[in-house]
Amino acid sequence: MSNLRVIVVENDFNHFEALRNYLVAHEIDYQRYSTFETYLADHDQKYHILIADSTDILSKLPLNENESDKNYLTLYNCTYLIAYEYSNHHETLKKALHHGADDYVVFPIHHDLLFLKIHSHLRKITFLKSFYSTDQNTIVYNNMEIDPFSKQIYMNGDRMELTQSEFNILYTLAKKPNEVFSMEYLFQLITGQKSLGDYNALMTHVSRLRKKLALVDPSHHYIVTVRNQGYKFNAHKGISSPEDVKNMHL
Repeated sequence: MSNLRVIVVENDFNHFEALRNYLVAHEIDYQRYSTFETYLADHDQKYHILIADSTDILSKLPLNENESDKNYLTLYNCTYLIAYEYSNHHETLKKALHHGADDYVVFPIHHDLLFLKIHSHLRKITFLKSFYSTDQNTIVYNNMEIDPFSKQIYMNGDRMELTQSEFNILYTLAKKPNEVFSMEYLFQLITGQKSLGDYNALMTHVSRLRKKLALVDPSHHYIVTVRNQGYKFNAHKGISSPEDVKNMHL
């Protein structure tokens, strides 16, 4: 079905033994860690489904409301995050979902439903791989590499820690470097709502994104403000100062 792996973090093997049997029978790679620390110490895990205790998830995901869109992919390298808890711990599950988890299961686990959740995600991943491979290839610009499938950005070979909103802004601009994107378009892209004329949230994300890029490559200004229009990606290699960017022919 897929070369993705399912990883479970749980110190009681009996809880997920039936799931393991399901996955092995369907030739899906399964791995179990007894502690969250052991899982985090293994840096070779990539592009997997992670099933973990909601408390462990919350211990690593940001709890600041302003960072609720933090991309957990940069923390775990997983494509899908499932929180589990006992049925009376609804508040903990709700917090885990709000701060990054994609789905949840409760003890006692209905293994048929859990397997169907995994099956559904793997089916979607298979489709997305096909879609991105034919329609949206990796963008490479100088020392920047943008992978639309994993939603990762690499500068000088090192992965950048970006929020989901920051990634969406940079990827949208870089995909069409000659196009100016309106403030309204980008605002709706990251919030899913109309701005009503207030673009402070968008400008905050752009400001943080510019600072992160400048830390890695201070000689190049990747995002240009086009007065009274919006933003565009700066694809002009020779432009290295704010004055140069300001005087660009747009």
